[in-house]
Amino acid sequence: MTAANRRLADYARRALLWALCIVNLYPVLLVLISSVKTKRDLSISPYGLPKALTFEYFSAAFRTMHYFRSLGNTALIGFVSIAVTATIGAMAAYAIARRANRFYNAMYLLFLAGLIIPFQMTMIPLYKIMLTFRLISTYHGIIFIYLAALAPFTVFLLSGFVKSVPRELEEAARIDGCGLYGTFFRIVLPLLKPALLTVSILNLFTIWNDFLMPMLYLQDSAKLTITVQLASFQGMYFNDWSLIFAGVCMIVFPMIVVYLFAQRFIIEGITAGAVKG
Repeated sequence: MTAANRRLADYARRALLWALCIVNLYPVLLVLISSVKTKRDLSISPYGLPKALTFEYFSAAFRTMHYFRSLGNTALIGFVSIAVTATIGAMAAYAIARRANRFYNAMYLLFLAGLIIPFQMTMIPLYKIMLTFRLISTYHGIIFIYLAALAPFTVFLLSGFVKSVPRELEEAARIDGCGLYGTFFRIVLPLLKPALLTVSILNLFTIWNDFLMPMLYLQDSAKLTITVQLASFQGMYFNDWSLIFAGVCMIVFPMIVVYLFAQRFIIEGITAGAVKG
């Protein structure tokens, strides 16, 4: 390939990347711009720029959503769920990766089945179980559901990562006197840190954006998560799009902050797994 052709191919790649960036950023910018439009501007020109900026819908959305309360509910459920899922998932992944017998192979297949079966198939029996054990509208009830929902992906990802850890490190630790738990917590768990951070951040995004589970199993208005509160802006006979756009911005903002701080760990976890895999 000549130098001119290489330069042309480079320009084409750059143009394609810019086009992909614009396609992905346009919906975000559209929501942000629509949230500061008046209702009149939004109805006359839904895709145009605002004639005058207004922030009154943010304050209205803040009050209507009970923002701090619903944000606290979401954060409580999310952080407890990912902390317990990461701890139990790492231990299960270690056992499955290192114990190659029929029982652990069956457990691995059971976790894989959790990735295949859609949640919609389990909604009704799960609701009956929750009702029987009086777990409806409780924090620990919805956390149990998230543990079961997130464990398959967590174990699947971490078990593959554990297999890439050299066994010689564990054997050396046992020669130095470490037992099974000491080997896991002192040797294996620190090596899993990039993968653990990656899967925890992805699980947090899943819980934060989830609407179906909190809507079904949290019926107490004081315990609703932030996505369910947003649904109150839309009904059968009314749609307040200005409030909806402002509410969407307020929901997305904390996750953008988390992503900006955590993107380095996500990339490190993915690249570490890619190199070792």
